[in-house]
Amino acid sequence: MSTQTQSTKRFIGGVVASAMLATVAVAYLSPGFDRVGIASAAFFALVGIFGYALAYQLPRGAASGNISFIPFLSGLAVAPGLPLVFAVALAVTCGEIFQRKEGLKAAFNVAQYTLAISLAICVFILLGGRPLDAATWIRSALPFAAAFAAFLFANSASVSGVMALSQRRAFGEIWRQNTQGAIRYDFLALPFVYGFAFVYSKGSLWALAVALPLFGLRQLYKTNWQLETINEELLQLMVAAIEARDPYTSGHSTRVAQYSRIVGRAAGLTTRAIDRLATAALLHDVGKIHEEFAPILRKPGRLTEEEFAIMRTHPEKGAALVSKVTQFRELVPAIRGHHESWNGAGYPDKLAGEKIPLWARVIMLADTIDAMTTDRPYRDALDPDAVLAELTSQSGRQFDPRIARQLTSERIWEQMDQAIRANHDSQDFQISEVESSPPHSSAEQHSVS
Repeated sequence: MSTQTQSTKRFIGGVVASAMLATVAVAYLSPGFDRVGIASAAFFALVGIFGYALAYQLPRGAASGNISFIPFLSGLAVAPGLPLVFAVALAVTCGEIFQRKEGLKAAFNVAQYTLAISLAICVFILLGGRPLDAATWIRSALPFAAAFAAFLFANSASVSGVMALSQRRAFGEIWRQNTQGAIRYDFLALPFVYGFAFVYSKGSLWALAVALPLFGLRQLYKTNWQLETINEELLQLMVAAIEARDPYTSGHSTRVAQYSRIVGRAAGLTTRAIDRLATAALLHDVGKIHEEFAPILRKPGRLTEEEFAIMRTHPEKGAALVSKVTQFRELVPAIRGHHESWNGAGYPDKLAGEKIPLWARVIMLADTIDAMTTDRPYRDALDPDAVLAELTSQSGRQFDPRIARQLTSERIWEQMDQAIRANHDSQDFQISEVESSPPHSSAEQHSVS
C-alpha cells in the first residue's frame, strides 16, 4: 500500500473519529429524544434523501454535487439535537447505497456529513439558538447563520482534505478550487434554508409544497451543468487530438491552463476572469491543428529557421479559428498574443509592455513554465528552482515584471512549485482514491465520488 493511500485512509479515519466526538458533543448539549424532534428529523431526512439521490457527477469523477444540505440545515433550525444527527447519517447512508459507492468513500461521506451537521448544531445551541417557531425565528437568525457557515466550512474542508491527500496537491489549492466563486451562491441559499424551516413550522404539507419546485429547479440546474460539462469535454477532446501529433507535448495545454490559474491569481484577476483565462490557455495552441504543422510537430530534433517561421504563425491561425465561436471571441487577443514579449521581441505583432493583452502575458508565463519543466528531445526538464531563477532573470524582458514579481513571491510560487512537481510525478503515479476535479459549485455541497 502506498504512503499516499495510507495518508488518505488515516485522514478518513480522523474524520470518522471527529464525527463521533461531535455527535457526543451534541448529546451533551441537547440530550435525549422527543417525539416532535424525531418527527421533524425524519421529515427533513426524507427530503434530504431525494436531494442526495438527485446528485450529479462533477467532471472527471472526483466529486458529486447535491442540495441535500438545504433540508438538513432546515432541520437544524427546527430540531437541533441527536435525532437530526442520526437522521442525516441514515439519509446519507441511503444515498450512498443508492449511488453504489464503494465502502471507503461511502464511509467518508457519511462521516463528513455527520461531522458537519453535528458542528453546526453545537454552534447553533452555544450561540443561543432555539427551535424555530413564531416567537424565536428572529432571535435565532444569527445563531443559525453561524451554524450554516460552520456546516459549509466542515463540508468543504473535509472534502478538500481527502482530495488534496489523494492527489498529492496542496490543501489550500484544492480548497480554493472547490469554494472560489461558489461561496456566495451557498450563502445566497441561506434565506431559503431558513425560510424552508419556517414554512415547516407552519405545517409539513406546506413544506412539501415548497420542496417540489426546489427539486424542479435542481433538475434544471443539473441539465445546465451537464451541458457545460459536455462543452468542456469537447474542448479537451479537440486539444488532445491536436497534441497527439507531438508526443513531447502531450497534456501541454491542460497544464498551461492549470498554471494560468495560478499566474492569473498572481496578476490579481477575478474568479470569473481566471475561469475564462483558463479556457483561453486550453485553446492557446489550437492553431496547430492545421496540417502544415504536423510534420514539424513530429520532428524529434531542433527546428530550422524555415520551420520556426511556420511555427510562429500558429497564434494568428489559432486566433482566427477561435474568433469563429461567438462565446470565445473575448479570448482571441489572449490567444493571438501569447508569444508576445514584454520587450517587444515576440510575435506575431511585436507588441511591447502594457500593449500586450493582460491574459496573453499570463499565458506567456504559464506556457514558458510548462516548456521548461517538460522533457524535450534536446534537453531534460528543469526543476522548479531552475525555473524560478529563469523567470527572475527574464522579468522585464520576456515577462511582465509586475506579474513575474508576484508569481515568484514565496506564497504564490509555493503553489506553482507544488503543481509542477505533481505534474512531473503524475507520469509514474496513479491516483487511487479521488481524481482531479475543476472548481465548481452553486448552492451545492460536495461528497467524494
